[in-house]
Amino acid sequence: MMETSPPENRYIVPGLVRGMRLLEQFTHKQQEWRLSELARTLNMPRSTVFRLVHTLEQLKYLEHHPQRKTYQLGNRVLNLGFEYLASQELIEVARPFLTTLNEKTGCSVHLGVLDEREVVYLLRIAGRQHLVSNVGVGTRFPAHATTLGRVLLSELSLQELNHLYEGIELRRITEQTDTTVQDLHQRLCAEHQLGYALSLSAFEAGVVSVGTRIRDASGKIIAAINIKGPETVFDREALEGKIKDLVLQAAEAISNRMGYRG
Repeated sequence: MMETSPPENRYIVPGLVRGMRLLEQFTHKQQEWRLSELARTLNMPRSTVFRLVHTLEQLKYLEHHPQRKTYQLGNRVLNLGFEYLASQELIEVARPFLTTLNEKTGCSVHLGVLDEREVVYLLRIAGRQHLVSNVGVGTRFPAHATTLGRVLLSELSLQELNHLYEGIELRRITEQTDTTVQDLHQRLCAEHQLGYALSLSAFEAGVVSVGTRIRDASGKIIAAINIKGPETVFDREALEGKIKDLVLQAAEAISNRMGYRG
């Protein structure tokens, strides 16, 4: 009688499984492999291993050393691990300060990082008094249109912005959205001078936001935080007064804990 696989196995992609098994062979003890060694260890045809290795090399998960005829992990796979560890440390460091910010303002509080042209939300603490945000962890929004995103883009030069958005349309979200790189750069420069980004119904109707940056020990912007509240409760004067000061204080405290001494 023929054996049947568990139902959930129907959705497994064999090629991906083989690729992950191959990457798992690169350890602290064995950092470099020859093609023939990988084929023998994985018990796979050399041609299959060659295609896997070639694909992973093109995606920069592996690097090839022509002289030694070996492969080792590339920057991209290493960055995955480093970014994960850094994000976990950042979340744990930031959480108590963002909780306090949430309690003092009654607003929803968020922590996000930049992924190319998008901001990715790592942490959300819902507003207890004013619930205006249902953004979940992992949500992505266009960086150019949000306070978190603009803070994260704020130190890029015009040349770097042009490169980042080469061939990419800056999607209009509202009438306040910058739709050219030149306009975006001008706004970023102004907000960078202020030290924070402000939104008055610029991304979501009836929702206001203030965001600022988090730096690490090297001075690099590694994340951003913001608060969101209803426009009916927080006018511009309040946002650019006490609310903004509380956001800046929280960001400074988190940055200091991350090693920043600027």
